[in-house]
Amino acid sequence: MKLDFVAIPKNEDWGTGDSLRYIKDKIKSHVIILSCDIISDFSLKKMLNYHHSRSSSLTVLLVPFLKSLKDAEVPGSKKKCKFERDIIAMNSEKKLILINSEADFEETVPFKLNILEQNSEVKVHSNLMDAHVYIIRKDLLDFIIVNEHISTLKGEFLPAAVKKQFQGRKLHKPHPYDAQLCCDLNENFNLKNIAIDLTTSKCSTKTEELICFAYIDKKCFCTRVNTVVAFADINKKISKNFSLMGVEYVKSHQFLKSQVDADSVLGENCELLTKSSVKQTSMGSNCKLDEKAKITNSIIMDNVIFGKGCVIQNCIICSGVVFEDNCSLKNSIIGPDQTIQTLTKLNNEILHGSDSLMEI
Repeated sequence: MKLDFVAIPKNEDWGTGDSLRYIKDKIKSHVIILSCDIISDFSLKKMLNYHHSRSSSLTVLLVPFLKSLKDAEVPGSKKKCKFERDIIAMNSEKKLILINSEADFEETVPFKLNILEQNSEVKVHSNLMDAHVYIIRKDLLDFIIVNEHISTLKGEFLPAAVKKQFQGRKLHKPHPYDAQLCCDLNENFNLKNIAIDLTTSKCSTKTEELICFAYIDKKCFCTRVNTVVAFADINKKISKNFSLMGVEYVKSHQFLKSQVDADSVLGENCELLTKSSVKQTSMGSNCKLDEKAKITNSIIMDNVIFGKGCVIQNCIICSGVVFEDNCSLKNSIIGPDQTIQTLTKLNNEILHGSDSLMEI
């Protein structure tokens, strides 16, 4: 496979649409858009086959919304995390009728009468998640390139493309001879030869219908790690999903089952002293738990030291933090390289590191 990496100018605040315009000359056919924050085992091959078999202009991967995210507590916040649902409507053939964010509507979701007349059965879903995986046909990609106001795919392009299906327009499929004709017009050319070539060409001049489909995969594992709560959730599930990253995880047997449960992952050179325990936690390398320290449902990065009797619940602890004895933390985020003094008690707090700020 030949890969071509193109760097986006670092000073530009671009959306995906802007980035596609930047590399437009490199795109010759269908384009696959994969978000960099997705973790999934869905079959891209099956999605591609589905896209081509439907002669789809746009195919969108939809997956069930993870229930674990709905009930999760957000470290560092006293409020429950609010998730913005996608409102997605499709007909019986999974042709997309509507795909918008819940925030785009108030109390009702409007549908035009002519759309309902064209589709005898329309189902509206609010429990499916747009995974930000798209396959776009070249002629629809040209729509993004021409319309420079389109910056984002999710918020601007998708609703516009789905709506465009019902505007009575078709995307013209350029005749393969068009490029040659344009070139010849700038040089010496023979009209008779051009006429003969156009007449005898076997290439189709038909227009292609703009049509958008949903590809639904309810069996795959799929999550987008684009929020703090999603980051915490996937780390807590990491021991069961190592295969998604092509890594074979072999659990260490150096710790007693009473100290480290089956849902926890510990990095190299970790040390647990008497009566300390780690439950439902992902822990980095070179961490140390003193006597009776208890870590539950948390993410611990490298080189963290816990003093005697520390109790940590549902927290994110960055690298290099030192906890003195008998600290108690719940639902909190601690930035890197800090010392938490003896008997400190924190609940729903965020402590930034001294050298940098954390984006929440």
